Amino acid sequence: MTKAQVKANRESEWDTNITINGTYNGPTDVTSVRDYQVTWNSDGKSILESGSAILVLKSGGNVRQIWESTITPEHGVSKFPKAGERINVSVSPLQIDGNKMSYSWEGTVRAAPAQSK
Repeated sequence: MTKAQVKANRESEWDTNITINGTYNGPTDVTSVRDYQVTWNSDGKSILESGSAILVLKSGGNVRQIWESTITPEHGVSKFPKAGERINVSVSPLQIDGNKMSYSWEGTVRAAPAQSK
């Protein structure tokens, strides 16, 4: 189970705290993340997130991660752009201490280009 709390500090800055609970049976030698891509669209009530990233392993291998999630903003999605949004992201090297992992995630969110019909 994943729980996230996001608070807008300023118009262009959010503070996010994510807690993940459950059993993890994936690789334990992840050192960094590359090719992180996220797209947000809306169904009028929630934001629908789809994304992917490459997890780089200490052993030299890679694991491609793909996900979808639903984000339910406390104040609705009335100001969300109809074309959706794309996020360009950089992730710092992962810091792992026992069963805790931390990293910095910095991204730029922009309205997606309008699609031609």
